[in-house]
Amino acid sequence: MNPIIDRVLELLEKIQQKLDEIVRLINAVLRTIPVYLSWIADRVKDAWDTTMQKIKEMWDWLADKLSYVGNPFVLNGAADGWKKMGGQVSRINDTIVDANLSVDDRWAGRAADQYQQSLEPQRRANTSIMSDYAENIGNAMSGLAVAITVFWGAVAVAIITLLSALAGAAVATGTIIGLPAVPVLVGLGIAGFLVAAGAGVAILYVSAGQARTTMTSTSAGITTWPSIATA
Repeated sequence: MNPIIDRVLELLEKIQQKLDEIVRLINAVLRTIPVYLSWIADRVKDAWDTTMQKIKEMWDWLADKLSYVGNPFVLNGAADGWKKMGGQVSRINDTIVDANLSVDDRWAGRAADQYQQSLEPQRRANTSIMSDYAENIGNAMSGLAVAITVFWGAVAVAIITLLSALAGAAVATGTIIGLPAVPVLVGLGIAGFLVAAGAGVAILYVSAGQARTTMTSTSAGITTWPSIATA
């Protein structure tokens, strides 16, 4: 598990604890309401039932996202692997420059000339694997890793915002007058959570779409293998 998700799970546990605390406080206050104010209790109960439905929707949303959290660290590692592979292939060109070849010193004739003519296509192919293929895939993976990190960062901020709203709701349970405001405060906190987290989702979807487009359309700049490779 990566540290971002660990932090999110810790915050989610705090949310559950705060919600449990609010329920206990509400029930405690409801027990003190006199009969002639029972309409307040009924209104609070109805509003809290509606709020609980919103809370369930929030948990369902989070459960869905946690089922495919993604791992930016693994993605970055894979991206580096692609770039290193491309760099290694590209550096092969250092071994097939004229200065490093003895073919023109020890080999003469038509065959030697044809081989020398094949060197440039080989160099272009090696360079293309790096610049047109490996780097594109590596950059797509790195970009998606950043988007995943931003997404979970947005979720963490949304959770902290919700915790603040829940803290205010817990304070409001201290009096009968403040009790009707509790479901409203919790509902507003959940709405704020979904808005903030939704912004992270939007960023993630856009980045994932861009990464998918890059990967599916990426190809080396060469359209055919050098003739020497297929001879």
